Amino acid sequence: MRSKYLMAGVAVVAVLILWQVRADQDSGAKKDSGEAADLMKHGEYLVNEVAGCTHCHTPHDAKGQPDKSRSLRGATIPFAPKEKTKNWADMSPDITAGGLAGQWSEDQMVTFLTTGANPHGDKPPPPMPAFHLNARDAKAVTLYLKSLPGSKESKESDKKNKP
Repeated sequence: MRSKYLMAGVAVVAVLILWQVRADQDSGAKKDSGEAADLMKHGEYLVNEVAGCTHCHTPHDAKGQPDKSRSLRGATIPFAPKEKTKNWADMSPDITAGGLAGQWSEDQMVTFLTTGANPHGDKPPPPMPAFHLNARDAKAVTLYLKSLPGSKESKESDKKNKP
């Protein structure tokens, strides 16, 4: 009789341990998805409010305002230097998942944003600055850009104008 109760007690303890492990895994997944969402929101803020990526990478409408329906999909640079500048980029590439963010790996994007060098080891042409973000900010920007769908048309223009 005692062994019956002992076995039942062991079974209850095993079930409780498995339940706790499962609960810990679930909360870890929720924590990870919450962290990713926070990082993506931070990336959106950095791209749109701090770095001003939309100024060059988003086409402008007839009123000179950024066309939000084509945000960050590449555009004609809306300004030029007073004097001719070597390697000046007249066009900016699509930096969404439909463009460079979809062509480069997460590590390549983070490296570009932390070192200022693209996957080929080159610096971006002016007027694009060579950013030197910290790793967290670079990951946040990368996650945000990779979340934007972009468009199919922009992939061809990106091949011609890689930063």
